[in-house]
Amino acid sequence: TMMTPSFPVIDLSANSSEKELVERITEACSEYGFFQVTSHGIDNDLIKAYKEQCERYFALPHETKLQWKRNERNARGYFDDELTKQRRDWKEALDFGVPGSRKWTNADEDPSNLCLDGWNQLPPANVLPNFRS
Repeated sequence: TMMTPSFPVIDLSANSSEKELVERITEACSEYGFFQVTSHGIDNDLIKAYKEQCERYFALPHETKLQWKRNERNARGYFDDELTKQRRDWKEALDFGVPGSRKWTNADEDPSNLCLDGWNQLPPANVLPNFRS
């Protein structure tokens, strides 16, 4: 028998109104802090390629990833020093978002890419050739 997940699953194929969808996402985030989205229409090959690039990124040496560490001027980038209840988490993360220019081909540090929370700090092609694609 298939087990029912013990966390929220939001099925985008359900004929929910935008208001209902927002309510379900709000509830999931408030009560659990996360949710799973199904029937999203994202190609499985793209998901697989994304996961492979994430694995390659996090397999890089720690010193290499520190080149892209977020800081007081830029909330985007690598970090491994998150605290929960004043204790350091056992995780690494890469925080990035849509560039201010909306053009992923511009260099991260291009002034047009600056957003309220900073700019992306992603590895260059000579470090991870397919990371941006």
